[in-house]
Amino acid sequence: MSLHRLLIAAVIGPELARWKAAGHAPAFWWRDDDARRPTPALDRLLALSARFDASITVAAVPDGDIAALVKACRAAPEIELAIHGFRHENRAPPGRPSGEVNDLDRLADVMSDLGAAIEVFRRAGVTPRLFVPPWNNAHPTLKRALGLQGLDLSCYGEMRNGAEPGRLDAHLDVMRWKPQARFRGAVRFLLRARRLLAERRAKGAWDQPLGLLTHHLDHDEPAWRFLEAFLPVAKPVARARLDKPATGNPGHRGVLKAG
Repeated sequence: MSLHRLLIAAVIGPELARWKAAGHAPAFWWRDDDARRPTPALDRLLALSARFDASITVAAVPDGDIAALVKACRAAPEIELAIHGFRHENRAPPGRPSGEVNDLDRLADVMSDLGAAIEVFRRAGVTPRLFVPPWNNAHPTLKRALGLQGLDLSCYGEMRNGAEPGRLDAHLDVMRWKPQARFRGAVRFLLRARRLLAERRAKGAWDQPLGLLTHHLDHDEPAWRFLEAFLPVAKPVARARLDKPATGNPGHRGVLKAG
């Protein structure tokens, strides 16, 4: 047994056993950010998805080759393509958190950018249902635009709540970003996973999903090796299977089927 599998069993195994004893199993979903076109790293990601029958939501930047992405993703079991910003440009004023939409942007302009992004995906044969803002920064004006377009939202760190029924966040980032991108480390990652699982169990929030977050273009070898050990334990399912009726979202035409 690999070191990663031993650590997974030691760190989160007891918590998973508590869930099982209570008659529940945690639901994981998987989001991967920053795709623009097929690459060897994307091929590796999709191979992991196929190997472990793990669904992925691939957040793609509209200025990339979306048609080629659609073709590549159809080879994997169940992939959803989400819109990842407009151009993935940081337009935040100095001293503010990175983000693409800022206080000076008018709703009409954000709606125009959003409509153009949706059209890029539609021309590639996909009707997107999810928007992932770059840097997980959802400005209030962006949220208004998403609501008007009927798009769901995914950021980072929050549980689902009644105020935003269509929002589903990621919670477990395999990467650290400062001073440079690298694997977070198995123990650090698993301790956070254990804490989030225990919080949900203590609150009886059995139906609160946990979102795995990856960035295939930035992975080092340790990150890839950890995913090989973690995916068969997490068994990520498609976002569509986690949706609540309250979202009012008619179908998931952003989901691609193999074949």
